[in-house]
Amino acid sequence: MSIQRTQIEAALSAKLPQDILTALLDEYQHIKQQFFLRKFQPAELNAARFSECVLRLIEFLDTGNYTPLGRQLNTQSIINRVSNNTGLPEGIRFFIPQLTRVLLDIRNKRNVAHVGGEVNPNYSDSLLVSHSADWILIELIRNYHVNSIDEARRIVESINETKIPVIVEVGSFVRVQSTKLKSDQKTLLVLYYKQPDKVSDADLIKWLKYSNVSRYRTKVLKSLDNEALIHYENGFCTLLPKGIIYVEKNISPELII
Repeated sequence: MSIQRTQIEAALSAKLPQDILTALLDEYQHIKQQFFLRKFQPAELNAARFSECVLRLIEFLDTGNYTPLGRQLNTQSIINRVSNNTGLPEGIRFFIPQLTRVLLDIRNKRNVAHVGGEVNPNYSDSLLVSHSADWILIELIRNYHVNSIDEARRIVESINETKIPVIVEVGSFVRVQSTKLKSDQKTLLVLYYKQPDKVSDADLIKWLKYSNVSRYRTKVLKSLDNEALIHYENGFCTLLPKGIIYVEKNISPELII
């Protein structure tokens, strides 16, 4: 997202329980990150955790109380009860509960949880999960924001922006689509995308189209290794936890077009 998580929290925290909101945004971020990394099964599996947070929020909006985190939810009871609360916005009464039901069923009834001989639906299911999570978050912001109308509109528009992955694979070639990133940032992004695999410096040089081979190895890779962002040894690079944190905090996985 081109907006900060703190902006979403500020928009919603006054009217929604902080612990559930925090858990919801954690799961939302995880869905988006896993989708970017093309780890479609984890993205789908996380839809259930995201949905359980959403159900707790609408349970709170319906009754003023919610099932504590870690305790079993009575999913269908929450969905049935909230649909009868005419004091709630229709998106909260009807669409969000039914959409969370769909997301839960993806976890329970699709190929994400089972091995079978049919055509693998994981990518299309993950696409549904990713866009559904966006829609639910937007609906919550529309109805329960506490900041200005202009600020709420900007947040919603940002989530709705047309985005493409900042990194793609063309055959066996990994291509960074952002031309604004520096070489060290592109390197970290590629290693993040390929983790937990090791990547050879020869592949990095080829993928980044870096013309000065010796300079790349000494100025970029050695520098990243010295900063403990990567481990560089015998011509192979591995992203370290410090490097993972840097990428997740500083490099957006998407480009806005």
